[in-house]
Amino acid sequence: MAFKPSQKRKREEEEVEINLLPMMNIVCSLIVLLLGVAQMTSISMLEYLPPAEAVETTDESAPAVEASKWNNDATIDLLVNVASGSLQVSLFGHLDPGPYFYEIPRLPGGDYDFKTLTDSLAEFKAREVGNPIGIDSLLNDASGRMDVFPVYRYRDGREVTITAMGETQFQTIVFTMDACRNRVVNGETKELFPVALLKQFQ
Repeated sequence: MAFKPSQKRKREEEEVEINLLPMMNIVCSLIVLLLGVAQMTSISMLEYLPPAEAVETTDESAPAVEASKWNNDATIDLLVNVASGSLQVSLFGHLDPGPYFYEIPRLPGGDYDFKTLTDSLAEFKAREVGNPIGIDSLLNDASGRMDVFPVYRYRDGREVTITAMGETQFQTIVFTMDACRNRVVNGETKELFPVALLKQFQ
């Protein structure tokens, strides 16, 4: 004889919602990670200003010149490129071999010839830029003092742009900046191009 199934033993089906919270956490983490490693631009440029110091010009009677009153828009456009096999120097925007574009090959040991770079820039500055035509001053936010610097007949008479490939070691860039900054002759330091603009091409 068959018995009727008991109603108490019958299970009701439960509706279960899918928990999407772990998946959403993973997606949010991936978005942050991808934004962090994404390359936003292929060209980056920053201005590097060395610690400013009071600089005395060779002509003590040189008049003070306000930067806003410079009448000469001529520029040198000095560019030093750290290439794989040499240091390339471009002046006045020239890219053809000649007096305003030249390469300084590496030394036999493989190091860059920074001394030759310094000597060539010193010769160029003495020949083309000349002595300061005046002085100017700028407030140093860090020290709160007015820093004095010379003014030349070229607006960028103290600037150099340095470019390098992405794999170039940073220490090599520092040595290049140091070679362009000044030259020591008989214990006397002469200013060359102390304001460096760093450009890196990936």
